[in-house]
Parts: sequence; structure tokens; C-alpha cells
Amino acid sequence: MPNAPTPSEDHLSEHVPWENLTIPPQQDRRFLVYGLAAGLIVAVLGVVVVRQLSRPDVSDVLPVTPITTESVETPQPIETVPEQTLQPLPAVPVAPPEPEAPQNTSEADLMAADLGGIRRQVAGRAEWLVLEFFTVDPSEPWRERVETASGLRLPPEVTPDTPSVPTVSYVEWTRTRSVDQTGDDTFLASVLIRRLVATDGVTFERLPTEWVEVHLTMEADGTVRATSLPRITAPPQDSLLPLSDQDLEWFTDPTGISWPSSAP
Repeated sequence: MPNAPTPSEDHLSEHVPWENLTIPPQQDRRFLVYGLAAGLIVAVLGVVVVRQLSRPDVSDVLPVTPITTESVETPQPIETVPEQTLQPLPAVPVAPPEPEAPQNTSEADLMAADLGGIRRQVAGRAEWLVLEFFTVDPSEPWRERVETASGLRLPPEVTPDTPSVPTVSYVEWTRTRSVDQTGDDTFLASVLIRRLVATDGVTFERLPTEWVEVHLTMEADGTVRATSLPRITAPPQDSLLPLSDQDLEWFTDPTGISWPSSAP
């Protein structure tokens, strides 16, 4: 038979080792990675060493040039301007220094600096007290009004003594005539008032202008209060000056009353 195997081929196929047909294990590549890293480090170090060796010296880069006295330029003299060509600057006005505030100012100094304002406070308090003191109205409590206006607490027996129960007294107007300083913080106020009085509570009589004196004081906190109750005093008797009748003229008001007047 032509396709029959020869004896030699049968002999070879029987001796083939089966372990050669398996896949051989792969080689460990860590040694290859370590080798590449070491080679890279050696290459970097080589580049650094070559650059250091090839860097030129400072003396080669910047040559030293000697300086001689001939090369130094002589400074030119500065031109001066004649005095007659200089224009004087305008004078600048200097503000005077502000006065310093006085130290340790006493209360008396403060009162003297604002004496006008203090007098107005004293006058206002005096007018208020006189108005409440000489107002008698059975429908209004007299004691409470007077204590509030004066700043004094009155004894229980201090009340106006009227001739009859229906007597009333109203202050028509009040004006402070003068304020005199009697001490460091004490004052005497002279107040003018005009009253309407009805002893029977019906028929009113207008009294002449009355002069009232009140003693007051200003405390450390600026509060003004009375130190005494108001008192009616006699007006001063001033001498009268004659008025010439040659310059008199008359004018009539809308009600038909004619009034004398002095010509300007």
C-alpha cells in the first residue's frame, strides 16, 4: 500500500515529549524596568556634568576694562543765576494759633461766660412762680402749682387767706424787670405783674401794676429754684420829668378813642 507509514515515522512519533506542547512561562520583566530606570538616571547625570564642565568662566564672559583718569569726564561748572533775576516768592499769610482752652475752669468762670443765659433762666423761673403764686382759683389746687413752680416743699399751713370763699385772683400778665446777682449762685429777680381780683367771685377789679421780688439760686446741675416765696414790694419813687405840651398831637384808634402822642 502506498500510504502506509514507514517504520521510521512510527518511531519518531512515539518519542515526542508532551511537556513541550505546553506554553512556557513568561520571563520576569522587573529586571528590565529597573535597568531602564538606571540607564535614564545615568543619562541625566551625564548631561548635568557636561553642562557644568562646559560653562564659561565669569572672567571670560565679562572682561575687565581698566579705567584711566583720562577717560573720566570733568564735571561742568553749574551756572549761577544773578541775584537781580531772582523773583521773591509771595508771602503766605500764616493763621494765628488758636487760643488754648483754659484748664480747671471754675463754676464762677462758667457762670460769668454765660451770664446772659443764666439770667434768662432765672427770669423765666421767677415769672412762672409769680404767676402760680398770685393765681387763686377754688377749682385748682394752689399748693401743688406753687410747689412745682418754686421747687420748694411748703408746710401744710401755707395757703392764701382770702376774705371770702369765692374770692379769685388772676394774673393778667407778668414781666421780669431785672435780675441782680447777689452771690456766686444766688439771684434777686424783680417781677412786674398786673392782676384781676374779684372778692365775690363775680365783680372783677384790675389792680395797679405790682412789684414782686423773688430770691432764687442755681444749683450745680443747672437747676434754678426759689429760696423764698414771692413778696409784693413798694415800687421805687422816681422823679418825674415834665413833658412839653408844644409837640403833642392826637391820633384816634379804630374804636374812636383819641390818644395823645408826642411828635417825632
